[in-house]
Amino acid sequence: MREENMTTPIKKTAIIWGCLIWTQWTTATGFSDEFNDEVNLLNNNTTAWSVLGAGVNDERATEITMAGGLLTFIPEVFELNAWFEDEYGPLVYQTISGNFVAVINLRVSSGSDINQPPEVGFNAGGFVIRDASGTHNNDENWVMYNMGGQGMNGVTYAREMKKTVNSVSNLFLTEQVTLEAYLLACRVGDDFYFYYWADEVGAWRQETFYNNFTVDGIPTTTWRNSSSVTPEVISAGAGQAIPMHFNHPDMPVDVQIGIMGHTWTNNTQGIRADYEYIRFADQIPLTQNDCPAAFTANDLLDDLIFTDGFETLD
Repeated sequence: MREENMTTPIKKTAIIWGCLIWTQWTTATGFSDEFNDEVNLLNNNTTAWSVLGAGVNDERATEITMAGGLLTFIPEVFELNAWFEDEYGPLVYQTISGNFVAVINLRVSSGSDINQPPEVGFNAGGFVIRDASGTHNNDENWVMYNMGGQGMNGVTYAREMKKTVNSVSNLFLTEQVTLEAYLLACRVGDDFYFYYWADEVGAWRQETFYNNFTVDGIPTTTWRNSSSVTPEVISAGAGQAIPMHFNHPDMPVDVQIGIMGHTWTNNTQGIRADYEYIRFADQIPLTQNDCPAAFTANDLLDDLIFTDGFETLD
């Protein structure tokens, strides 16, 4: 196990959260991982990551490995092996306290061809940020940010935001044009913000509710399934765009922050989700502005955006 994977806190900071004052540890880079170990997490896991379902034969994956600088998920192929309401899929996680900013570099593809997208039907990879007390029995509370083959109302390969409150899930889909992405997840109090790296503008772009709004020259409309547990998300009018975030006061101070690959409906080809790294900001965010600012220094961008290991998969 590499020393930098250990979850040793390095600093305490007092912040005001609602009516409570928290004393919390900074996330720092102790949670970060470049996935340079050679480990089978389904057999003799020696990493800082825990595998959901380990020990009770419920990992729901045929492969979760670190090799060649990548963390790879290949989920079992069966109906509803994915995160929605009480259903769940493969997940590796660490427990983190309070506010954080994290970035992942991932590629989601067909299980049979790394250069092809997975079939539509909510077959994706990305973040799950979860209340660990959930038992998949009408008591699940989590938020998710992912990308993959989604497939609703003409939205095919897309990014997805999803919020689940007591096992009721609302989701939002926005078209994604590439198999690879840099996704950023940020918690500030009860609020969760999500950004993706937009090459067209060379900056982080917050996930936004679009209604026939032109994004990088493409007319874009966000699809949603419901608004029952997401009153904070405002639907955009025709030709409009309104930034989205989730407010989830039922989430505890300590949460599981995890990454996953899952498959809701698929054929025998399945999917594959590869991660080059997960990186956490050195300091906790105190406002939304701190979220993208944590990963926009020039030296970070050179490393973050212009160097990746996915070429070796071709």
